[in-house]
Amino acid sequence: MNVGIVGGYGHVGRQVARVLVGHYRLLLGGRDPGQGQRFNHRELNGRAEVRELDLWDARSLAAFCSGCELVINCAGPSYKVLDRVALAALASGADYLDVGGDDPLHHVLPAQLPPGRRVVLSAGMLPGLSGLFPKVLAASFERVDTVRCYSVGLGRLSTTAAEDFLLSLGNGYGQASMGWAEGRAVKSAVPADEHFERPWLVGGAVTAYPYLTTEQQRLFTALRVPQAEGYNLFDGGHLRAALGRIQGSPPALRHSAENVASLVQASALDLAGRTPYQLLAVEMEGLQHGEPQQASAWLRAGDGSALTGTVAAICALQWARLPEGTHYAAQVMDADDCLRQVLRWLPHTRIHVTTELEEGVL
Repeated sequence: MNVGIVGGYGHVGRQVARVLVGHYRLLLGGRDPGQGQRFNHRELNGRAEVRELDLWDARSLAAFCSGCELVINCAGPSYKVLDRVALAALASGADYLDVGGDDPLHHVLPAQLPPGRRVVLSAGMLPGLSGLFPKVLAASFERVDTVRCYSVGLGRLSTTAAEDFLLSLGNGYGQASMGWAEGRAVKSAVPADEHFERPWLVGGAVTAYPYLTTEQQRLFTALRVPQAEGYNLFDGGHLRAALGRIQGSPPALRHSAENVASLVQASALDLAGRTPYQLLAVEMEGLQHGEPQQASAWLRAGDGSALTGTVAAICALQWARLPEGTHYAAQVMDADDCLRQVLRWLPHTRIHVTTELEEGVL
C-alpha cells in the first residue's frame, strides 16, 4: 500500500515513518525536503520517498496525495488545517488518517464516503490512546459503575502544539468543570484540587481540574457508566498560571502569537531540571466476578510526540481490519493490540494495573 505522510519528518511524522517503513511504501511530505532526505537516509535507510509539500497550496497538496492509497496527516495546528488534507486525500481516491482532527473535522467531512473508503480521526495520544486505554481495564468488569480518567504531561510544548492547545479551548474539544451522570454531561460537583495525590503520580501532588472531553463522552456512553469524571492534571505552576491568564483574554485573541509563546515558555519553566513524561490513568468501580471491585491502571511514557506517532502508525497497521466510513480511532482500533505495539516500539513505556486483589501489568 502506498502511504503518504503529511508532516512526514516532523516529530510525530518521523515516528509514524519509523514504525511503518518496511510495511508500506512511504512518501514523506514537508516544507524542507533536505531535512526529510537526511532523516530518510539516516533512520529509514533510504526506503522512503521524500517530496516537498506546502499543505496551504492546493496544487502541491493534490500532487502529493495523487497515487496514495492512504494519507496520514501529522501536520498542525490541526484546528487550522481542519479539512484541507482530508478533502485532498479523499478527492485523490485515498483513505485518510489524522492524528488530530477531532470533532471539528468530523463535523465538516462528507456525511457519506464512497463504498470501501475509510477515514479515522483522533489517532494520537490525546485523544486516541486516552480513549482506548480505559477500555482494556473495563473489559475485566461485568458492569462498570464509575469511571475517573486522568491525563498529565510534563514537557516543553512546540509552537504548533501550544497553538493547537489554545485553539482547542474554543473548538468543542471539551468543557471545563463538567462531569458525566446518567448518560449526559452535567456540571461537575468536584472542585479543583490543588493538592491532588495518587500513587501513580511521578513527582507528588499536582493540581486537578475537572474537564470533560468529547472523547470521554463517547467512552462513557459506550461503557453505559452511570457516573464518570475526566480530569486535566497540571504538574507545575507556570503552565497553569499562563493558561489562566490566557483564558481571561477575549476568545478571538487567545491563540495570538504572544500567547502561544507564553505557553511554550511556561511549559519549559515547569520542565526545568526534570524529566519529561506523559501519563494516562483511569480508576473504575463496578462488578468483577459478581463482586464489587475497584481497579486502576496507568500508562507512563516519555515523549508525547513519539507516543502520538506510534498510535497513529499502529492504526495504519490495523487499517485493513477497520470498518468502512468515518470513525474516531478509539472507537474502532483493537485496544489490546495497540498497547502491545506501544510497548514494542516504545520499550521505556510502563503500563500497570492495580485491583483490590492483585497488581501487575495489563
